[in-house]
Amino acid sequence: MKYLLIIFITILTLGCKRQTNMTKESPLISVIKLQAAESIMNLDEAEKYIDVEKVFEKYPDSNNPREEWKEMLTFLYNIGNTKKFTNQFKYYNYTVVEEIGESTATVNFIALNTDANIKEIVYTLVIVNDMWKVVGIDYRS
Repeated sequence: MKYLLIIFITILTLGCKRQTNMTKESPLISVIKLQAAESIMNLDEAEKYIDVEKVFEKYPDSNNPREEWKEMLTFLYNIGNTKKFTNQFKYYNYTVVEEIGESTATVNFIALNTDANIKEIVYTLVIVNDMWKVVGIDYRS
């Protein structure tokens, strides 16, 4: 009886730990939430899903990453309000591949159109405060 109780408690403990991992949002969800917040210029919400300094650190001419990010989003937002362009990301034009490790992940958007200028968009994420956060964005042609 004693061993049965120990086995039951062990299974219950492992089951609870697994459940908390299952409720954590995936890296893809964080990327989608980032893109959605950026497309409507909700920068406070977008900053929950991106480390702006880390994303822009690979650009040596970047003096003020946060301001440059805001300027870029404002420019894209203004273009998206024209009849020719939209701020909506067209997920159906891509094959989405998500690779998850212990504390890092990548989300790849691979263009279905082989003639596209940008063939692949790669988001690199890390876990920060039990959430996935974008630390790198790479556009490959």
